[in-house]
Amino acid sequence: MFVRLALLLAVSALPIHSVQAHGWGEDATEARLSAILGGLLPTALWMLYVIGARDIRPTNDRRLMFHAASLTAVMTMFGSTGGWFDKSSALHMVQHMLILVVIAPLYVLARPLPQWFAASGATGIRLWKPFLRLSRHPLRTGILQSLVIWFWHTPVFYNLALVNPWWHLAEHISFALASGLFWWSILLRRTLTVLPALVLTLMSTGMLGALLTFAQTPFYDDLLNLQDQQLTGLIMWVPGGLPYLIAAGWCGLRLFRLG
Repeated sequence: MFVRLALLLAVSALPIHSVQAHGWGEDATEARLSAILGGLLPTALWMLYVIGARDIRPTNDRRLMFHAASLTAVMTMFGSTGGWFDKSSALHMVQHMLILVVIAPLYVLARPLPQWFAASGATGIRLWKPFLRLSRHPLRTGILQSLVIWFWHTPVFYNLALVNPWWHLAEHISFALASGLFWWSILLRRTLTVLPALVLTLMSTGMLGALLTFAQTPFYDDLLNLQDQQLTGLIMWVPGGLPYLIAAGWCGLRLFRLG
């Protein structure tokens, strides 16, 4: 019942304003299609989980975390807040941080693979195998996530995502995949390499946040003023870095107990 109500809320909240986000008003059809597709991707994963949970029942806490992650993902990808993410670069950064440090780790902590595999069968297992192999290497996933974050926050590609809805969708999907792999390798692996991977990610995002905070020239086309860019950097630097610090403490304590 909860899932049906949540999905109904998410889909019905798809805003008319989304077709004008990031200056896409000139091609409302493409903007609307990309927004709908972006929301349908987490919705499809949500439905697979619900189907698979009938055969393999998750614990209550994992079920709650998955539903929370799914609802947040659908709302974020649909842009169903009425376009408020697009009013400034700082609010746009909030959207990025939701994907990177809220939605992705919640999905991982929910451990949904048994339910997804139960629903998708052998096809789903084959699709997931390459990602599972890569997730065995925390440092590699940390480097991959850092490269993805820096790539999309360079002015050329950030501004390209502002004016092209399909590039914007690709940006969010790559954030979701890279951060999902990273958190999977960090939270579900008990090896010493998780700590260097977390430090690398913390330093990488911190450097980018500091660059945006202290730069004296606006980098992006959606900036209202230089103060907006400074706030953008602070969001990435401080609240965006806290989950990595918390994860480092938790992983370090777990490794200490094992030792």
